[in-house]
Amino acid sequence: MRIDGGADIELSALPIGSLIGSGGQGQVLELTGTDILCKRYRDPSGTNGEALAALAAFRQRLPSVDREFLDSIASWPLCRVTDRGRGVGFLMRRAPGEFSWRTPQATSKLLELQYLIRPSKVGYRTIPQPTPSERRALALACVRVVDWFHRRGMVVGDISHANVLWSLQPEPRVHFLDCDGFRPIDGVTVLAATDTPDWSDPLTPPSQHDFDSDAYKTALAVTRIITRDPYLVPGDRLEPVAESLDRYQEATVRKLFSDAAGARRTRPVLSEWIHALSDHGREAEQPVRFQEESTDAKPLYLDLDDRSDELEPRSPVVEPDPAEPPPPPTAAPPASREVRDRKPINLRVSGR
Repeated sequence: MRIDGGADIELSALPIGSLIGSGGQGQVLELTGTDILCKRYRDPSGTNGEALAALAAFRQRLPSVDREFLDSIASWPLCRVTDRGRGVGFLMRRAPGEFSWRTPQATSKLLELQYLIRPSKVGYRTIPQPTPSERRALALACVRVVDWFHRRGMVVGDISHANVLWSLQPEPRVHFLDCDGFRPIDGVTVLAATDTPDWSDPLTPPSQHDFDSDAYKTALAVTRIITRDPYLVPGDRLEPVAESLDRYQEATVRKLFSDAAGARRTRPVLSEWIHALSDHGREAEQPVRFQEESTDAKPLYLDLDDRSDELEPRSPVVEPDPAEPPPPPTAAPPASREVRDRKPINLRVSGR
């Protein structure tokens, strides 16, 4: 049974394994022997099933190269999970292992943005901290991912320290969680939209999340990464980590951060943040382009006859010349090596 084709799948057909997380919205459970997780809602009656189906359909409509890139930057809904025809949750991929860290007690935890923006603590000492230049690169990676979604008509909504992961391996990059909170710009959310405390846009209520509020919250993420200050807001004094920005970048970031306190539709857009954080400020004009459908995309299957082919679990700067024209457009960033090398999942469960 293919599970990444967007079609609904019955809960009773899934090899539900251990509980790995629980929150106000529901539970996250692993599917035995795979890197697939199931999010099951506590109160399915409060969800919009059509909105959830639209998220799975969004992924299916992407050309394969963009679909692979999406899988590398977000734990995106693959399909809805139903119980006797009623939507109760969805399947998603587990975040890659490099987005986790080992605590001093040898337990594994997700490498959330909070560990990048909060002052160092004894309990965090096993987390490799980025160099100043890597810190800037992580801020830029965050903006680029939000921009990638915007270029495809998708509003992120709740951007915060808890639903953005980061890694320095193999390069500075980010990975988004809680993707059932996203919505098409002309659509609705699966659940009632919310904001994480200290990450809300003062000018936009959660029910009206849009590209403008996304840009404001991205500005919070960028400046909090650059300053390592988890509560920084426009109007506060901005003090970047030493050597994280060159003179041009720092001056531009300060101006954008000041402008972020302005009225809706007047605040800096994502391309301005990309320009400010890029080397020599020269990467802002690079659009992300769709590419032709590949013929070698590999589907993801669950075969529910026996367990003979069970998959092994995954292991755990110089100032620019303002007059110089921008570089020519380039293609979308490639998917990570891990995504390119991913093989289909064929899971067989006895007695099903």
